[in-house]
Amino acid sequence: MSDFSRRITHSKFDFFLSVDCEGPIFDKNLENNVLNMERFLKLNTENDIYTLLFITPYFAMKLDELNLIEKIKNEYLVVFGLHIHPNNLPEHIQEKCSFLRDDLHLLADYNYHEQKEIINNCYEYLHKLSINPIEGFRGGYFSIDNNTVDILKKNTDIYFESHNIHRKEYKVINANHLISSYPVYSKDAYNEFRLEYFESEKLISIINDALLNNSKVIGITHSYLFDDKDFHYKRDGIGQSIYSRLNDILRYIKFKNSK
Repeated sequence: MSDFSRRITHSKFDFFLSVDCEGPIFDKNLENNVLNMERFLKLNTENDIYTLLFITPYFAMKLDELNLIEKIKNEYLVVFGLHIHPNNLPEHIQEKCSFLRDDLHLLADYNYHEQKEIINNCYEYLHKLSINPIEGFRGGYFSIDNNTVDILKKNTDIYFESHNIHRKEYKVINANHLISSYPVYSKDAYNEFRLEYFESEKLISIINDALLNNSKVIGITHSYLFDDKDFHYKRDGIGQSIYSRLNDILRYIKFKNSK
């Protein structure tokens, strides 16, 4: 059993951060965001926090171009996962999936055979770039259904999915025997532990509840916030950077664990 598998399944509080590593549909300055990624990984690793990287093919392509894949694997506490937005795939994958439609944004909008083609081509591409092992899966906009889970079980080595299970896009029903579900920490569809949603005080209160209940917290953020000068901060009214909020959270966890 890997260290991550042990920690995610034990009965005590633990904290993990997941990142949807997107691509040009959201990362308008993809290279700049990728180049700022190590700052985030370093902060987590120095505090013994695993970062779950859910990576799209476009993001993988940029990691490869910048020669960062081996460095990330060797220097940081990371778990690799596959992330798919079917309307945001590189041309070489689109050519193999001629059924793709620009107006279908969710993976679960596609039937079993179509999902299988999308997943297999994306999974194989990440492996080709040495992004492995690929342990987890997250659909874009949290889109996943029973077809997705069955395909992942039968065609990949992926053994867990991680979504906000309260979202309407999450359509997995009685299929957790196929792969494990490690959900994003959430109370409802939008009240989830997302670094960009709440200021430090609110995030720390969520952590405190989890500590009291010995719960696991899988938080979430996005690659387009790695650059704390990215336009998303101003556009979305995000005051504190994700680094500032994360530092506050880590200090609080360290303080509580020292008692």
